[in-house]
Amino acid sequence: MSFISVTDITNMRPTQATVGTEVELLADVVPSNATNRVIEWSRVSGVSVSFRTTGAGATYRTFMTFNESGTVTLRATIRNGAQG
Repeated sequence: MSFISVTDITNMRPTQATVGTEVELLADVVPSNATNRVIEWSRVSGVSVSFRTTGAGATYRTFMTFNESGTVTLRATIRNGAQG
C-alpha cells in the first residue's frame, strides 16, 4: 500500500460559537483517501479557548469551548502526516 499525502484541509467549521458552549471542530481532508486524516487543532491567536479530545485513530475528535467573547484564529494540521 502506498502512502497518500494530504494536500489540503478545507471547509473548517463551525465558524461561530457561543461562550461556554462546547462545539466539535470539523474539516474536510483532501484527498478523501489520504493515508492519515487525523486533524490536530491549535490556537494561533485571539481569545482564550479550551480544547478537549476523545478517541484515537479514525475516531479521534476535538472539541473547543470559548472561555470569553471575541475572535480566535485556529490552525488545523494533520497528525503525523509524513510517511515513515
